[in-house]
Amino acid sequence: MEAEATGGTEGTPEAGSDWQPGIPSVREHLPSLVWGAALPIGIYFLVRAHVRTDVAALIVAGCFSAGWVVLQFVRQRRVDVVGAIVLFGFAVGVVSSTLLGGNAYVLKVRDAFFTALFGVACVVTVFTHDRPAFFYVSRYFSAGSDPEKVSAFDRLHELPVGRRTFRVLSVVWGIGLVVEASFRLTLADVLPTGTFLAVSPFITASVIGSLLAFTMLYTRRIQAEAATLVATMAPEPASNGEGYPQIPLP
Repeated sequence: MEAEATGGTEGTPEAGSDWQPGIPSVREHLPSLVWGAALPIGIYFLVRAHVRTDVAALIVAGCFSAGWVVLQFVRQRRVDVVGAIVLFGFAVGVVSSTLLGGNAYVLKVRDAFFTALFGVACVVTVFTHDRPAFFYVSRYFSAGSDPEKVSAFDRLHELPVGRRTFRVLSVVWGIGLVVEASFRLTLADVLPTGTFLAVSPFITASVIGSLLAFTMLYTRRIQAEAATLVATMAPEPASNGEGYPQIPLP
């Protein structure tokens, strides 16, 4: 979602601000997608012929993803939440696989398992918390740890239309992620490791792309409805040139 302001009304982002809450830039996160996700898949296919088991190849490939997370931590000197989850998932997968006598399944589905957990959290927290889990993840990817950006994102949620939008998106994303994770969990059990790794990114990209498209279309519709309502109810702008904040949009 995205907030714009035509004036300096308190509780909204200031006019002329270069940054506004919105859907995270794919370009900004592209290095992480390449080095943390795409590269390990390629590494698996490169090393599989030179090791004895799928588990060994998956661990070698996972080390590259873990290495990228550690490198980012060294460069930025701060804990990356997503990176920490990746490292934790990799560690849990390796330990679980070892305890199960070299089971490759747990290594193949470690990402899908956490995706399913987050999807469930998105739906459950809509009913148990004022701010659903989806709100915090959206704020993290959009605003990072910048205090001013985080504050702007928080103010977005304080608006009734913003709160309702986040709740709807949380349910839609939660259901979508659970379906996507369930599909991958099933395929990991019935497909060979190489085939699963080849098709899994396309499944994820299709679902995430559909969810992003829905997010943009839904929030634009909400903005149009809210803008119409504001136009019929809001007073004329003040004589000093200041106006009233627009409704948040993607």
